[in-house]
Amino acid sequence: MTQRTNPATKLQVKVITGTNSQGKDTIATRSFTMNPELADEDILSIGRKLSRLQNLPVQGICRQDTAGLAEVH
Repeated sequence: MTQRTNPATKLQVKVITGTNSQGKDTIATRSFTMNPELADEDILSIGRKLSRLQNLPVQGICRQDTAGLAEVH
């Protein structure tokens, strides 16, 4: 059996910082540590609120979950 260890969740707000020489948007990511137990809807709500505080246009809001895996005997 496998078990997740050290779960971590980040809320990422991606903002458009400008354009490159090919005319494509350049993106910077603002990351915020979140409680892994929060529902997707809650993270999105927080992301929308943080988006309103940005001086740059927001390209997207993402959730990133990570965890280690360990075999349980």
